[in-house]
Amino acid sequence: MSHPMKKISFGLLAVIALLTALWLDFYLPEKSVTTITGVEVKRVDKDGPISKTNPADGPTTDVYYIYTAHDDSQVRVFRNEDTGWHWPYYFKFNSADVQARPKTLEFDKKLARITSYGWRITMLSHFPNVVKVEPVDSADVSTWSLVRWIGFLLWAGLFGFLGWRLYSWFEKREIEGR
Repeated sequence: MSHPMKKISFGLLAVIALLTALWLDFYLPEKSVTTITGVEVKRVDKDGPISKTNPADGPTTDVYYIYTAHDDSQVRVFRNEDTGWHWPYYFKFNSADVQARPKTLEFDKKLARITSYGWRITMLSHFPNVVKVEPVDSADVSTWSLVRWIGFLLWAGLFGFLGWRLYSWFEKREIEGR
């Protein structure tokens, strides 16, 4: 009786673990060391950047972009936008101030450690959002994120515990059924 149910339960737990791991990977901050190559600001509305083909049709806001290159081969674009009081709760209200830092590094092509969250999804024109930009002297600077590691350790502990409890529950049912 419990054999197919056991497989379904552990399969469901694995799917939930995978989805929550992806969710954490998206929202927990990560750090990268890169060279600032340019900055830009675009006026956007709910449909994206305002242009001749996309005129403003509602409230607009400024979104800052930071262009970077790593080893002159890998380019990456970040957006720098306030999160305000809504999700994700980074309580970031200083995107203009954050943008000033890469602007000062842009012309000298200096290295910076960028803390961001999110993924670059090309098909959706989605960019990771910058939380912090710090100038650094060397590419050997740590990109280790304490918050990210604690988040994943708590996640692993929770799903390890849930897996152990589920296994124990099935073992108990099998012993009672004999």
